[in-house]
Amino acid sequence: MKVALKLFPISVLLLLVMAAGVPSSSWAGATAKVRLAGHMPARSIANAKRLNRLPAATQMRFSFTLPLRNQAELNDLLKRMYDPSDPQYGHYLTGRQFTDRFAPSAADYEAVKKYAKEIGLTITGTHENRTVLDVAGPAAAVEAAFELQMHQYQAQSGRNFIAPDRDPGVPGAIAACINGVIGLDSAAKWRTHSHSTRAAGLPMATPYQIGTGPGGGMTPKDIAAAYNLAPVTATGTGQTLALFQLDGYTPSDIAAYARYYGLPTVPLQNVLVDGFSGAPGSGAGEVTLDIELQMAMAPGASRIIVYQGPNTTKGVLDTYNRIATDNLAKQVSTSWGLSEGDSGSAFLSSENAIFQQMAAQGQTIYAAAGDSGAYDNGSTLSVDDPASQPYVVGVGGTRLYLDGSGAYSRESTWNGGTVSGGAGGGGVSYFWPIPSWQQKLSNVASSVMRNVPDVALNADPGTGYSIYFQGQWWIYGGTSCAAPLWAAFTARVNQQRATGGLSPLGFANPTLYQLGTGSGYDTSFHDVADSTTNLYYPAITGYDNATGWGSFNGANLFTALAPASSSTTTTPTVSVPAAPTALKATAGNGYVALSWSAASGATSYSVYRGTAPGQEGSTPVKTGLTTTSYTDSVPNGTTYYYKVSAVNSAGSSPFSNEAYATPTAPLAFTGGLSGSIGTTIAQIQWYTNLPSNSVIRYGTSSGSLSKLVSSSALVTSHVLKLSSLSRRTTYYFQASSSAGGSTITSGLYYFRTQ
Repeated sequence: MKVALKLFPISVLLLLVMAAGVPSSSWAGATAKVRLAGHMPARSIANAKRLNRLPAATQMRFSFTLPLRNQAELNDLLKRMYDPSDPQYGHYLTGRQFTDRFAPSAADYEAVKKYAKEIGLTITGTHENRTVLDVAGPAAAVEAAFELQMHQYQAQSGRNFIAPDRDPGVPGAIAACINGVIGLDSAAKWRTHSHSTRAAGLPMATPYQIGTGPGGGMTPKDIAAAYNLAPVTATGTGQTLALFQLDGYTPSDIAAYARYYGLPTVPLQNVLVDGFSGAPGSGAGEVTLDIELQMAMAPGASRIIVYQGPNTTKGVLDTYNRIATDNLAKQVSTSWGLSEGDSGSAFLSSENAIFQQMAAQGQTIYAAAGDSGAYDNGSTLSVDDPASQPYVVGVGGTRLYLDGSGAYSRESTWNGGTVSGGAGGGGVSYFWPIPSWQQKLSNVASSVMRNVPDVALNADPGTGYSIYFQGQWWIYGGTSCAAPLWAAFTARVNQQRATGGLSPLGFANPTLYQLGTGSGYDTSFHDVADSTTNLYYPAITGYDNATGWGSFNGANLFTALAPASSSTTTTPTVSVPAAPTALKATAGNGYVALSWSAASGATSYSVYRGTAPGQEGSTPVKTGLTTTSYTDSVPNGTTYYYKVSAVNSAGSSPFSNEAYATPTAPLAFTGGLSGSIGTTIAQIQWYTNLPSNSVIRYGTSSGSLSKLVSSSALVTSHVLKLSSLSRRTTYYFQASSSAGGSTITSGLYYFRTQ
């Protein structure tokens, strides 16, 4: 609120009061707000009954998400990491390296934390990569801060949820630091993509089931025989798998499955996120089948980490982010999803930042593409998130046919006839542009947007898998079964790659699509091309939006993804790389940003720094750089000189050209404004960190500062006098200073003459 100033003699020094009534350093009084789009669950609200306003004292838990830094550089790095012809191929980042180069800056994270506290919120959790900040606070504080109202609704199903009446508004000065405000509504509930039937109620004969397990479900041996995995000796040894879950499980079910099929006991590690208890609930069947199928496919794995969080937007985001920041598993699976249109663009973008980090770290994440065919939302053509994300492998569903010996015969698209009967998810994203690895395909449903799925596997409940759950045998189907099997297959691939001295497969799509368009496609994949549909899109030759590239032909795709090392391979002669060229240095506040052109034959780069021309020395300040850019953090006020050399196994190149820059702090106020107020005169004073000019714009209306006084003198202590003022009148003003093309402007202040 505004603070009224008493009348003081002209000689008395007053602290001026901002027109908004709060200190100039506070966000709480900032009046210019920016609406952050993509937070309204429009479809849910349209189909629900509005009940009443959310009580002011209701505690809300949600998250601020922050955008990644240096996005263009990250895009380039990810492209190079997955290009076999690039020296950067397979050179993944550690979590610390990713945070240092691409995570939101520590200053931005602190600014959002400060903003959260000043609007009355409590910080409940921080994240290593600084992309998520968890907060809590009463609804009254949320409404006041974001200039919205929180309402309660009742869905047609009878479930109650909350949602805002508009997108949140935040001060313009902090808006650039915020990607989203995730968790303001509770309309979304992520669903599993599985269908089950008790095995005891099924006959053993076809056409009901094709396996040899209880009720005719597929066993670990059946899966291996059907998908040509018997020749593959790798079992996932040394590999850690991760499962994203929104429910718990009963360990005794897992142990019983392993005993029955004579499988090794793969250690399970539970990671509970956001206070989730780990107790099994209505989705426990999903968690159980994911674990058991990963054990079936990769029985030699070192461990399976089961990440479990609450089924909320905040819980989903925090759980994915924990998998990324832990960076313990190079193969990840999720069988929980939500129709892309129900997720909201703010959530989708926030989620994408996490999946980009996984890709940069060499983590592969497979996601079930959904069990509603081409109609993921139940009524219109739509796809499932996160399977439609550009850094996720979407896994669709097929129906598997075997010959008399249990070997592979053929597959068709899983299609249960209706949305409720189930069908393999697939279609076109409304949100994500077509990624580079799909752009050259001629038979995709869309040439401009992301197509789903990428691959597929048996998912028809009629040809389902034998799962032990709640102390009894069940038959499970759904793309929930296909995704964990692909992830476990990748664990076997990565075991072999490690043995051969190769890096993990990492984000699989660039490689899978390269194989799909190559001469080995027919041997690596089972192409489904019989015109069967997922209720809309037909299965055709090559890629299609019903089954992607199809299912894996186990041993053949394994060999393509993890070629065996050869002792007869001739090591090529390596020459010292050429010197880097076009080195440029750009000054910032406390740093110098360097960039240069790539040098032929380089596997890394070293940076040398000095404080005089030609004095960079022989000891680099940074080594092992695998990109052609580097940001050097240095004190302001000194001119720094740089050279770069290229490195490979043969040695270091000559130096590049020299570049230099002088980092300087940006022009800024160094304290509040103060002034002496009289009857017809006011003298205003402020300070800046750099010499700059002085300008005050003022007037008797906060919306019309039509008068101006200024001084062109470049000073750090600024004093301007306002004359010929009217007595007993309130004046509004803003002070500004400019230097070197940079201008800073204060908040809106006011004073009253005597």
